Amino acid sequence: MKTNYLVLVLFAALAWGCDSDDDDNDFTLTTIAGAPTWQVDFSGNEVAPDWPEPNPSNYENWTIMLVEIEDALKPYSSADDLLALFVDDDLRGLSRPVINLSVGDDEDVRKDESDKDLYILKAYGYETGENEVNMTLRYYCSRLKQMFSLTKRMKFDVDYIYGLDEDFIPQFTHGSAKYPVVSHLTITTANLLPLEVKFAAGDMLAAFVGDECRGACTLTGETALSPVNLTVFGREEGESYTLKYYQAATQSVYTLSKRF
Repeated sequence: MKTNYLVLVLFAALAWGCDSDDDDNDFTLTTIAGAPTWQVDFSGNEVAPDWPEPNPSNYENWTIMLVEIEDALKPYSSADDLLALFVDDDLRGLSRPVINLSVGDDEDVRKDESDKDLYILKAYGYETGENEVNMTLRYYCSRLKQMFSLTKRMKFDVDYIYGLDEDFIPQFTHGSAKYPVVSHLTITTANLLPLEVKFAAGDMLAAFVGDECRGACTLTGETALSPVNLTVFGREEGESYTLKYYQAATQSVYTLSKRF
């Protein structure tokens, strides 16, 4: 997976038209009923992995990882999902979502009442915590039929409980095989002034490749007063995309003619 960090100054060098019917315009303007349902499609066709449970007798010690699924994937999480930890190619931990034991002993009920966004993963090892190793978290989402994988070189410390002192929320969407190129755009309020549009809570910003949404965000009260950070997911290097802005107050969508 490759991540591009870009600070994109938009629109400032463009000469903006006012007539949306003019072919030389820098944007088109349409009116819609209600907010658009812009979102990235992370669905795939991968089958669930058949990971074996690690054998505790092969390792000298263990630690705990408390992992929360990121907001973008929470609507698709289920009790059938899996989370695994690898050190290099060695499977060190395997877990399903946390089960709420207070709901009783009925397996079907417990499955329905599981906390589908939280994992308690017991990670085995024999490292001393002095040297860094390649640690990979792999999350399989059964509803999306998609495997997400994130690798980071860090210390495997059995004296440290990961996620206990701070939130441990890996950005699994940045580890999708479907979108291996990830770009981060920073867009300022001033960049939209030629459109006579100012950021406001409820407005939306999105990037498209053709008709496929590759990144979207909805502005809140906080983000409406600051630059908007938009993550764009790409299938390959060198793709060009179109930006769209939805203004909630007028239910208008501005589509930039310029491709980026």
